[in-house]
Amino acid sequence: MTTVTDIDQEPSTPLQFIVRRNQSLSWRGNKLFIYFMAAITFGIASLFALQGLWLILPFAGLEILALTLGLYMCSLRCRDQEVVTIDDDLITVEKGRQKPSQAWQFERAWVSLELVKSPLRGHPSKLLIRSKGKETEIGRFLTNDERKSLSDSLAKALHTILIYS
Repeated sequence: MTTVTDIDQEPSTPLQFIVRRNQSLSWRGNKLFIYFMAAITFGIASLFALQGLWLILPFAGLEILALTLGLYMCSLRCRDQEVVTIDDDLITVEKGRQKPSQAWQFERAWVSLELVKSPLRGHPSKLLIRSKGKETEIGRFLTNDERKSLSDSLAKALHTILIYS
């Protein structure tokens, strides 16, 4: 029996999984925290400077500079994301910040997912997507429970078997 399909039928829309780090405080919130800490630090340093211990002021400035650089680097790293797009024939994995800096394409028919437990106790597992000798890790900044949930969702969306090792 033959089935006739309508040529004008809309193609299925791709399914996307967007994986981001947990960013507990925005950059604006971080700046407010830095201003608050600078006011306290320079207030205390000024009291010591008024008593003749002026050498504390440059170190207070270095302390605020170190805090600012640390929070900036942390905030920048929290913008990392991974986008997994599942289309009819292809699976695309893109990693980057504002735009993809790395991308992999896998043929959907040959894809396998593998959740690899770490041999060391307390270390995170790895979720690998593989096809024809290529592989990449997905969700490297997730907790083990979040990674397990992502692997189950991906396996369901791909209609594939999840390999545990």
